Amino acid sequence: MYHNIRGEVLELTPTGVVVEASGIGFDLHIPLSTYRRLKGLKEASVLTHLYVREDEQRLFGFATPGERDLFRLILSVSGVGPSIALACLCALTPEEVAQSIAAGDIRVLQRVKGVGRKLAERLVLELRDRVGRLLQSLGVEAVPGSPPAIAGTSEAQCSLVPEVSDAVLALVGLGFDRKKAETRAGETYRALGRGKSEVDLETLIKECLRTG
Repeated sequence: MYHNIRGEVLELTPTGVVVEASGIGFDLHIPLSTYRRLKGLKEASVLTHLYVREDEQRLFGFATPGERDLFRLILSVSGVGPSIALACLCALTPEEVAQSIAAGDIRVLQRVKGVGRKLAERLVLELRDRVGRLLQSLGVEAVPGSPPAIAGTSEAQCSLVPEVSDAVLALVGLGFDRKKAETRAGETYRALGRGKSEVDLETLIKECLRTG
């Protein structure tokens, strides 16, 4: 129904953007890879995917055709809904997702919150032969190492950190209970934080979405 929307960026969070076109504000759910591309832009063109079920309609936005194609590919797997598909593109880069599927590396896929062994195996089984073209369009990117697990600031201090607050909003937007989101964001921030002047918001959200 909608191919893309071009207009003014009114609001932008790590998991959502509001784009105004012809006087209408479109509220779109987005992955972190899209957030990174839209940051700092006053106007943008966003590719869309409209998810429709009897009890819900949700509009998703993507900065590149590769991101949207990968989202749709994951969504085509039996038992996978848009929340899991979006979480895959938030916890991992699109390149990591596509490479893991192509290589049959279920351990990487299991880092995503909500993706257990059986679902990871299903993703590989159903998509392995279909992901080759996407790898070409997405390009090849090395998988980053795990961040150091070192002690950070106190729980009270974490609640005052802007990156933690933004991460909590992102997790709630992805379906987390708010209390669990606050706990996970605070614990992850403390694990990443000591010895650094700051913790990158995207890294914080990615690590929050990875199962421990």
